[in-house]
Amino acid sequence: MRLLTIILLCFTLSVNAQYQKRIDRITIPEPVKVLTIFTASILLDAVGDGLYDNGQKTWGHSLQAASTGLLLVSPLFLNMDKDNFWWYLASYVSLRIAFFDYTYNITRGLPLEYRGSTSLWDKTINEFNPPSTMWHRSVFLTIGIVIPIKELQ
Repeated sequence: MRLLTIILLCFTLSVNAQYQKRIDRITIPEPVKVLTIFTASILLDAVGDGLYDNGQKTWGHSLQAASTGLLLVSPLFLNMDKDNFWWYLASYVSLRIAFFDYTYNITRGLPLEYRGSTSLWDKTINEFNPPSTMWHRSVFLTIGIVIPIKELQ
C-alpha cells in the first residue's frame, strides 16, 4: 500500500509539472474540464465501490479515495464561485445518476439494470419499479453534458 501511495504521489507531481508547462500554451475549455473531472471521479468511485463489494478491499478503497481526492482538488482547476456553484452541482449529480449504477454493475458482473435493495437510492428507484432506467439515465446524461456547455463557459 505504501508503494502504491508513493507511485501515485510521484505520478501526481509529474503530471502537475507537465500541466504547469503546458498551461501557457493551451487553455482547456471549462466544459471539457468539468465533464472530464466529474466523469473520472464518478467512474473511479463506482469501480472502487464495486471492487470493494467484490472483496478486493485495498483496490476498492484506493479508487474511492482517488475519486474523493479528485473532487477535492477540482476547485483548483475549475472556475467555481458562489454564483455558479449550483450549475456544477447539478452537472455532477446528473452525470452520477447517468454513470454510477451501470459502472458499478459492470464492475461486479451484474446485469446492467440490476438494482439492489439496501441503498436508499436503490430503494427509491425500486418504489417506481421501472422495467428499465436507460431512457431516464440518458436524459440525465444529456443534462449533465448540456449544463457545462451552456452555463459554465
